[in-house]
Amino acid sequence: MKSKNEMTVDQYLAFPKIPRKSLPKLIASLDRIFSVYIRLRDADKDGMCRCITCGKPFPWKECDAGHFIPRDRKATRWDEKNVNAQCLRCNRFRSGEQYEHGLAIDRMYGTGTVDILKRLGSMRSKISASWLEYQIEEYRKKVKELKELC
Repeated sequence: MKSKNEMTVDQYLAFPKIPRKSLPKLIASLDRIFSVYIRLRDADKDGMCRCITCGKPFPWKECDAGHFIPRDRKATRWDEKNVNAQCLRCNRFRSGEQYEHGLAIDRMYGTGTVDILKRLGSMRSKISASWLEYQIEEYRKKVKELKELC
């Protein structure tokens, strides 16, 4: 005997599907929340970040989340070691100062980290909508935690 809250298979199949966002929209959403997370992660208690390449201080809202391995490489696009707070000058007008960025990454995470990121960046990877949705929720939680600390 079925309880009145149980759905039959036919009812379940007839239930309207929840529309999912397209992959490009999910990627854009993850990019936005990941950028906020990186800049807050790299900010001090006063909300100031130091550019990973030139060392100048900037408010977290006025700097970029600069990628060492370019964003078009999905395997490292959202890798926290690959992305760091960077001033607009270094990231946008000086091509990310990749050499200095690499040196700083190896200082922060240990010698050889850059080599690992380069190998990861050369790998092809596919991403799914469910993975993107999961990551968006995880970074929303992380941003909320960081904002509470400020």
